[in-house]
Amino acid sequence: MTIMVILIIIVVAGCNSDNQVNIRELAADESTPTPESPSTKVDPSPLPSKTVSPTEPIDTPTSDIVPTPTQEPTSLPPTKEIFPTETPTPIPSDLALMSDQIRLYPVPSIYEGDLVTIQIDPTVPNGLAPNDVDVTILLDGEELLSGNLNWRNLNGDASGLYQWVWDTDQSAGGHSITIIVDPDDHIRVGDEDESNNLAETTVFVRPKTALTDLEAAASWVTVRNNCCNIHVVSGTAAHRDLDQLIEVVDLAFSQASSALEEPLQDRYDVFLIDRVIGQGGYASTSMVVSYLDRDYAGSGIFEVLVHEAVHLIDRQFAPDRISFLSEGLAVWATGGHYQQENIDQKMAGVIEGGLYVPIDSVVNQIYSIQHELSYLEAGSFLSYLIETYGWDRVRAFYTDTSSGDGATLAEAVDKNLQIHFERSFSQVEQDWKAFLSRQPRDRTAVANLRTTIRFYNVMRLYQQDFDPTAYYLYAWLPPALEARENNVTADLTRHPETSANIALETILLSAKEAMVKGDYVLANAYLDTVERVLNNNGRFLDPLAISYLNIVRAASSSGYEVQQINLSGNQAKVLAVQLGELETTVLTLELADSSIWILMR
Repeated sequence: MTIMVILIIIVVAGCNSDNQVNIRELAADESTPTPESPSTKVDPSPLPSKTVSPTEPIDTPTSDIVPTPTQEPTSLPPTKEIFPTETPTPIPSDLALMSDQIRLYPVPSIYEGDLVTIQIDPTVPNGLAPNDVDVTILLDGEELLSGNLNWRNLNGDASGLYQWVWDTDQSAGGHSITIIVDPDDHIRVGDEDESNNLAETTVFVRPKTALTDLEAAASWVTVRNNCCNIHVVSGTAAHRDLDQLIEVVDLAFSQASSALEEPLQDRYDVFLIDRVIGQGGYASTSMVVSYLDRDYAGSGIFEVLVHEAVHLIDRQFAPDRISFLSEGLAVWATGGHYQQENIDQKMAGVIEGGLYVPIDSVVNQIYSIQHELSYLEAGSFLSYLIETYGWDRVRAFYTDTSSGDGATLAEAVDKNLQIHFERSFSQVEQDWKAFLSRQPRDRTAVANLRTTIRFYNVMRLYQQDFDPTAYYLYAWLPPALEARENNVTADLTRHPETSANIALETILLSAKEAMVKGDYVLANAYLDTVERVLNNNGRFLDPLAISYLNIVRAASSSGYEVQQINLSGNQAKVLAVQLGELETTVLTLELADSSIWILMR
């Protein structure tokens, strides 16, 4: 017999200002975390994808639920509208530190027993060497550490990063943190105003007993396959799906090794984590890849693994390679950026659509230029070189080119192009563009490109506002090997999970699913919905956003955490995880009226 559980949830009327839902208020009200989001199971085929259909089909939303734009996007990627709630504080012209320039990890909450990392992003005027800026940090009035600005993020900004400096064991309760830059006033030029050198923040350390059971019991689990040591945290999606992931990781490293014609010379460390960081992965001495059901940023798990595997393997023959070349090589070896695709046809669409960024600018600052465009340009450029000159010659060029070969990275590339191919950078760029002009036109590829660019721009706006430690340009990327050695799990699993976070992330997932199906009009309708929330100071005024939020609340009140939502008429198919469990299940909810969703089970 079907049991109908009626869940009464808050009525949110988009036209009634008294009923507006504010994401920031929700974040304050929902500070108790829920269990980490487990991930979907992997298809063990040669090209597995992280997002797979559940056993019960989830229908694509129909046009009577989702407002659709009249045409595919033709404009440049969107810029963020700013709706300040108060007069912004003027940016100082000298060395300064404000309280909102202090970040503490892990997020969103610190629990007794956590090892806390402190990051500061002070205002540092031009001409002031960061390592000349002394820093003192006080905890409850006692010196915690003295040092200097010791780090730069991917945007190139000078910062201070003090990793795991505060052990909060037996420290539940409120604490004050005071940070002073240039505490002894050694800097005269560039720090004329001493009054803005000190900033304070207050942190509440929650008792260990408030942790969820899964996180309280979390520990590192390591298995070996043919290529790698695979590390996961117990009680996470990757732990649940580990048997399938072992094979997927082997396949990814095999493809990367084959493309580079470079044998695997080591056992590589691969960390599969239960939170989103950046676009889904990063690599240094080891690889870290996001793996979770509600992975609103990543795409195919296989493509991410191949991309990052290239970054580990190419260090064997080109330890000093520059970022533009390494990212381009990874896109080429993978067969695309987020998916298998014809990167040359897509790049031809970039030029035809007026989105081309001068290649020397991409070489010099690949991480600060729009991510999808810069990676596509790098991938297409490397693909052209390999197709024209062969991998052996390109490999020699790739290996020889380093940052010390010119005053700028573009000059270094120019010098080595002339050495290895007897063509200047500008000549090779012209040859490459001529090659692209001969590519057959694919209107679908152009629509995919424009929607992909917009998707990730909107996603990053969401990250900056509501999941800031995931935003790649400014995020601290935890060194996973050190985390494992220190038994740190929270920095690689814990993340914001309020109802509003979950609602926006599931809308982004719906947009991504529409893109996979080639329905770019529908995908842009979903992105419109997310933008309306972001552009209205986090208020849920859009009818579709309200529906997603109410579905999340309805499932939560019955003990489920939502991972994906698909709407069809007055019915919602929801992929969810019961709190405290790992396996996903498909729920059916029906809309009784404008305010009540009924969970059918």
